[in-house]
Amino acid sequence: MPIINKKGERLGVTEVLNKREGAFTVKDEQRLRAFTAQMAVALENAQLFDEVLSVKSYNENILASTTNGVITLDNACRIVTANGAALRLLGREAANILQLPAADALGEDNDWVLKSVAKVQQSGRADFAADASLVHPDGTVASVNLTATPLKNAEEQAIGVILSFEDQTREKRVRSTMARYMSKEVADQLLEAGESALGGRIQRSTILFSDVRGFTSTAEALGPRETVALLNEYFEEMVEAIFQYGGVLDKYIGDAMMALFGVPFLGPRDPDNAVAVANAMLRRLGGLNQRRLQAGRRPIDIGIGIATGDVVVGNIGSPRRMEYTVIGDSVNLASRLEGATKEYQVKVLLAQATAEALTVPTPLREIELLRVKGKDQPVTVYEALGRHDEGSFPSLDACLALYAEGMRAYRLRAWREGEQAFAAALALNPADYPSQLYLERCRGYAAQPPPEHWDGARTLDHK
Repeated sequence: MPIINKKGERLGVTEVLNKREGAFTVKDEQRLRAFTAQMAVALENAQLFDEVLSVKSYNENILASTTNGVITLDNACRIVTANGAALRLLGREAANILQLPAADALGEDNDWVLKSVAKVQQSGRADFAADASLVHPDGTVASVNLTATPLKNAEEQAIGVILSFEDQTREKRVRSTMARYMSKEVADQLLEAGESALGGRIQRSTILFSDVRGFTSTAEALGPRETVALLNEYFEEMVEAIFQYGGVLDKYIGDAMMALFGVPFLGPRDPDNAVAVANAMLRRLGGLNQRRLQAGRRPIDIGIGIATGDVVVGNIGSPRRMEYTVIGDSVNLASRLEGATKEYQVKVLLAQATAEALTVPTPLREIELLRVKGKDQPVTVYEALGRHDEGSFPSLDACLALYAEGMRAYRLRAWREGEQAFAAALALNPADYPSQLYLERCRGYAAQPPPEHWDGARTLDHK
């Protein structure tokens, strides 16, 4: 007799042999058919039970392996199940939490969870709480996102609530650490992009170097404790300026700083932001020096170099100690330009590529066609003057117009014409060293012209 299930599928065969008395009758066949039907039901039930156990084991394994804490509550708000992540998050053991009222298991410090449960029970809709504090029995706090969802049976009747806790403690700690190096917006982008954003690649970026002038002698005069206090006060102001315009603080190098723009993510105004940071740094330095003078302390001075170009970006170092940074010619050029600010007695020098990439109008003037150490091709270097007002740079527009006229004459070897223009610019602002420098050069070249192959470029043979 075939063993057939409800779907009409054959599961097997029953066989009866050797009747003791006489031949098999129709009644025997009916009995075997009834017996076989019961066997089919038993086999189906066994298969269903096995499937239920398999599904149950599968679901339990999912809950056990998920990093989110999952708790189920019945309609009386008693805890029915809790996975390992939930027990760890609550600082509890399964034996001490299952079948307990949620209020007792969570504690009075976490009554916000019960309010969320009540809201779900009343509305029948899911409720979400972001970046909430879950207090452990020992008083420590975890930062979590909570999703509370109605739990329903097959007839769509409410039988409880599911609580899903996403532990944000580590991410919050990482975000807090990252906030020391970059603005909140850049940190959020980086966390969203994940580790792929930190891999090695070539990217166009703008690099800013700044350095304190004469810091060695200042540190010797101050002593260790006051030197550290000065640096902390100074760096606090400068880092705020960097973060204000979306820059990334790459590193401190003694009293120097290196900041990146367009790393790890390109922006439409990275060069503009770098120049804006330079101007903001100098304005903040002015306020800092005012406070120092009022306290009877010496003011400090800085120089800033900015360059734009393709650099290699990524995590660089050994497996034990990695540093996210950039390497390339633009990094070296920015460092050289920062050092050159001392020679030209200016505050901010930009490389030609940075000046050409600016999208926001800002006062600039050409300082030199410069050939830096290690490079054969000269680059035009500019001074950024956007921080100035009438008090810090008298007659700025008129002075820059005369200065530009003098530079045009200088390039054409019209020494006397250049001398007149630079002298006129210097009359408007006697403290303007670049005008003084080119005035003296024009006078010198008028007396002794440069060789015929002179290209107007100057080689900077030191760092």
